[in-house]
Amino acid sequence: MSSELDLGGVGAEKRCVEAWIQAHDCTLTAVPEPAPDQCLELLQSQDWESELSSYEQAMEGGRDRCPPGLQLIDGDRILQVMPVRAGRAHYSYSCDHPLRILAFLGASKTLNVWDVGTEYQAALVQAHFDGDQRKLVSMLVQLSTETP
Repeated sequence: MSSELDLGGVGAEKRCVEAWIQAHDCTLTAVPEPAPDQCLELLQSQDWESELSSYEQAMEGGRDRCPPGLQLIDGDRILQVMPVRAGRAHYSYSCDHPLRILAFLGASKTLNVWDVGTEYQAALVQAHFDGDQRKLVSMLVQLSTETP
């Protein structure tokens, strides 16, 4: 029996990912039987502009709020995609068992990347659904060093 973490990738078993849409008021709506294509469609079809405006109004009014977005949960691994204006998004990836590269970057359990273009959305979401933590973290680290 191996004591190594299953980081997914080639030969990994089918993942059971949960997905939730988080609204500005912290309400969650479950996505039944999520699939990568379905989640990408949700990211394109939701009214994120309205949610962002409501979030900003709640912030100005000092009310409780949550950043609107899509949460993808695979066990202890959570990828949050929080669309912002101009087709960009903030990505937050967290896990209970981080890769060494996260610790090297000073982030023990969470990696945040701001201002990512939609051209990376499909690959990031697919890597999470595949359970390929190495690929996902590598892509996020690379994106965090690029300037928009």
